[in-house]
Parts: sequence; C-alpha cells; structure tokens
Amino acid sequence: MSEEKKRPESEKEQERKNRIPIGKIFYHNTFVLAFSFVVAVVTWFLMAASSTERDIVISDVPVEVRLSAAAEEEGLQVFQMNYTTVDVQVSGNNMLTSQLTASDFEAFVTLNPTSTKVEGNTLQKMTLSVSAVKQNAMASYEIVGVTPNEVTVEYDRYQEVNLPIENNIQYSSETGYFASTPVLSADNVTISGPESSVSRIDHVAVNYQVESPLRQDTQFTCPLVLYDANNQVISDVDSLYIEMNLESVDVSISVLPTKTVSLVAPTVHQPEGFSQSRIQIEPAEVTIAGSTEVLSGISEIKLNTVIDFAQLEPGSNNTFTAEIPLPSGVRNISAVGEEMSNATITVNLNGYAEATVTTSSSNIQVINPPASGNPEVTTTSLEVTVVGPEAQVTRLTGDAVSVQVDLSNFQTATGTVEVPATVSLTGSMAESCWVAGEYTVSVNFSSTASSGSSATGALAAAPQE
Repeated sequence: MSEEKKRPESEKEQERKNRIPIGKIFYHNTFVLAFSFVVAVVTWFLMAASSTERDIVISDVPVEVRLSAAAEEEGLQVFQMNYTTVDVQVSGNNMLTSQLTASDFEAFVTLNPTSTKVEGNTLQKMTLSVSAVKQNAMASYEIVGVTPNEVTVEYDRYQEVNLPIENNIQYSSETGYFASTPVLSADNVTISGPESSVSRIDHVAVNYQVESPLRQDTQFTCPLVLYDANNQVISDVDSLYIEMNLESVDVSISVLPTKTVSLVAPTVHQPEGFSQSRIQIEPAEVTIAGSTEVLSGISEIKLNTVIDFAQLEPGSNNTFTAEIPLPSGVRNISAVGEEMSNATITVNLNGYAEATVTTSSSNIQVINPPASGNPEVTTTSLEVTVVGPEAQVTRLTGDAVSVQVDLSNFQTATGTVEVPATVSLTGSMAESCWVAGEYTVSVNFSSTASSGSSATGALAAAPQE
C-alpha cells in the first residue's frame, strides 16, 4: 500500500483547507495593487524606449555621378572616384530608423566643370560635394550628415577606337613541313576610356616566340600588348582606366607536310624528236603542302595552257603565260611561302624554219564516209606549210605529207562542203618536223557522184592560219 493511502484521513483534509485557489488571488487588494504598479512601470519603459529619437548611421550608400548639361555637352565622363560609397547619418524615431538600409537613400555628386577646360593628355581632377536624399521624401526622419561629404573625381572626354591586332608571332617549321600564317581568334580590338588615355595607344599586337620547329598543328593564347606612337609598350594600363573587349586572343598555326613536284606543259602536234630542252618552264617546279594522303597521289602538275606546235613562230622564242592549277586540298608554298599562280613557258625555235610543199590527191584519205552515197574529194592538190630544222625542212617534198578527212560529222551533208583535214608528216621527217596551220578540202556529197576516183578535181585549199 502506498504512503498516500497510509496517511490518516484527518491530515489530508487539513491540507485541502490550507490551499488558496489561484483565481481568488486577484480578489486580494494588496496583490492587485502591487501587480498594477509593476505593469505600469514596464509599460512606461517600453513606450519611452519606442518613442526615443536618436541618430544612427547607414553605411555603404552608393554614390551616383550626375552630369550637368555643360558636362554632357562636352562629352565628359567620370572614370575614377576616391570614394564610391558614403555613410549617411539620420535622426528620427528609433522604431523607424532601425529599419533603414542603404537602399532607402540616394547619394550623388554633380560634375559641373564650368570653369575647368579639358586640356592636355592627362585626366582632370575635381573635388565634389556629396548630397544625400531620402528615397521616400515623406518619411519622418532627417538626414543630418554624410561621411565623407566630399569626393575627388577624375574625368575626361569618352573615346572609343577599334584597332587591328598586329601579328608578331615568331615561328619556324621542320624540314619537309610547312607552317601556315598564324590565325588569330580576333582581328580587331575595341578600346574605350578617357580620351587622354586612349589617344596614347597607337597600335596593338600579340608577341610570341615558338621555340621549337613545328611539325604539327599548334594552338596557344597570347595577351594583347599596347604600344604608343614611338613603339614603346604602354605598361601602366590599369592606371589609364581603359577598357578592352579583349584581353587576349587564341592563336592557331596549321602545319602540313610538303612535296616538290615538276611543272609540265602539255603540247599538241609536237614531233617525237623535238628536244625537251627547248621547252623551258619558269618555275620548273613548285613546292606544295597538303595532307600526306593527298600528296602521295601527286607526282607532277600539268599547266592549264596547251602549247600547239602548229601555231608557233619558227626562228624565235615563243613565250606563254600559263596558270598553275592546284589539285584539291593543296597549296603552293613556293617563293618564300607566297603563292604563285602563273608560270612562263618558252619554246625555243631558233634555228627552225618553215617551207611550203604541195601534196597531191593521192595522199588524201577519206575515213568514216556516209553509209549511203559516194562522197568525192574534189581537191586535187594541197599546199602545206611545214616547220622544222632549217637543214631538214628544205628537203621535204609533198610525198611526206599525209592528209586525212574524217566525215563522221557529215553523214547527212549534200552538195560540195569544205571539210576540215588533218595534215601530218610521214617517215623520218615526222620525228623533227611538223605541219603548221589548219586546212580544209572540198568534198562533193552529191548522190549522183561518180563511184570512180575519190580524189579528182582541181580546187586547192589554202592553209588557214
């Protein structure tokens, strides 16, 4: 049995009689008087504290620069202030001022250099008074001070220039390789700031020395360097208050393997025995750069101009200019890396002469005649101009001349038509001599033509040069 149950009933009854209920305490006059006094004192202290007016300081209020109409017209701009924020002291009800922050104020200075002219090559300085105002003009507190109350500003006209970036990258390539001109990630830089500072900048460059010869593509980053008109580096950039849209550029150098190949001049009507030493090409060869796969398939480059021996002048040098065609995927790096697009071809015909010989109709042959009809060559003889070494060309006769008439394109022709003829030399003379000019012969396509001789008539075709 618990101790509570062991206690006599009389003791429990006595305790209940001695207890005073909480609710009845407020009916006790002495307690109510004391409690009322304590509440009144606390309330008075709270009300007194809340209505106290005292000064407080709002820190780090940003200072705005305002320009007068004259300063705006002059194009002025403040580039530096010795203080960019101030402390604002206010006085007012503590309940209100304790809630204030820097955003509740505007602090500003006004640049109005009415008596100061912007001259020379340095920034101008001026001390300006700082003003501060409330964002809410109706707020019931007062601004009583600003610290500091003055700031010193540096100002000038604003200027912006756009300058090319000079490439001063020094590099080389290993033997058998070609390093192309470095490519910059930007060609120009925009520089802005005080006129006195920007006007000092004459040019901008990137400088770098690649130590080892290159044999593969290379990339790196270079800072921009500013120079004055005397080509001296401008080192105090930070103190000039200038801004650049670029501080550095990326540099890429492409490196390709190289190969030297000969230039070849294509010819027509060249006799087999004509000495190749009489055909000179300048340059005789070029060095090209490209991928290994592309270069492996190139052994020579044929020029675009075809030399027709039938059109050459004997007894002199015949000179032509021909374009150097580049295969796809390569570049011509001859002449110290500068591309050459043309070559000069000279055919030396000094000691060569021309002669005229007459060939008969027996040396005229018709090929590919029409399926129907019997075309008749009415040209009985043909005067042909022949070129060759002087000692040989004078011995040529008409028997060494062969004339071939191809009628492939005249299958439906009628009447007498002048047909182009291919004239060439036969025998040993063909090795060193050739035919000059162009020729035609007359062919009669009449359906009633005789089926006899195909080379009768008496009309000769003169050379067409």
